[in-house]
Amino acid sequence: MQTHFEENQATFSMIAAVACEIGEESNANRLVIAPDSPKSEALLDLAGTLDVDSITYLEKNNKCTLSMPVYEYEDDGLHQQFAYRYNISSPREYSKKTHVYEQAKNAVRNGAKSQVAFDMKLARRWFFSFFYKDVS
Repeated sequence: MQTHFEENQATFSMIAAVACEIGEESNANRLVIAPDSPKSEALLDLAGTLDVDSITYLEKNNKCTLSMPVYEYEDDGLHQQFAYRYNISSPREYSKKTHVYEQAKNAVRNGAKSQVAFDMKLARRWFFSFFYKDVS
């Protein structure tokens, strides 16, 4: 994901600028951007080229925050998500040593933890977020 982000950083920046503009124009605190205008339709088409499934805008402390999932799955009471996130106020600490996918998955499945979540910094204001949780 890091290489994918680096290769497409200009596109991610463009998505952030347009998504934040759409969110701010809506005057909503939270908005799942839908293809209901030429601008939002073009934005979602562009996001689709990066395998982004959807874009959620949040206004928090007068700042635009975005969540853009690239993978989400729920089965057998377990929920997992991978997402690009922009301008988050309190990133969850990431450790290359302790946040290994198989270890995180097994810790939740075996009941050692109810969830594992982290935000890996990609660039200024950009993170790759992982979330794995027991929802049963």
